[in-house]
Amino acid sequence: MFAFGSQDTAFVSPRHALYPHMTVFKNVQGDLALRGWSQDEIRSRIAEMESWPWLSTILYKACRDLDEEELYLAALSRAIGPNPEKLLLELPEKPSVRISEAIAHIKNLFALTITNNKTGTAWNRQI
Repeated sequence: MFAFGSQDTAFVSPRHALYPHMTVFKNVQGDLALRGWSQDEIRSRIAEMESWPWLSTILYKACRDLDEEELYLAALSRAIGPNPEKLLLELPEKPSVRISEAIAHIKNLFALTITNNKTGTAWNRQI
């Protein structure tokens, strides 16, 4: 049975749950710390995340300075930072190429994607 209620499930919505006065780095760092990760584990994970093409350009920007696309990418990064087993994605109405590329970059994660586009297209896959 597939249940989205577990600790190993992340959710990303176009209505971002980010602290606007903090950088993307601090949002990810704070989330990992709240989950009980050690400072060494956090440093190691963020060093790995810095190589993600969609994150490297926004990691040290304050969330209040990001556009809608960048906010979604920041929320996606924060959600997958702790390496969840499952990911529930609610896509923006018109996901950009950059958002699509970021989702395609994620590996070894079951993702259920919901979209509100006019065609009603939705997909899920093992990524």
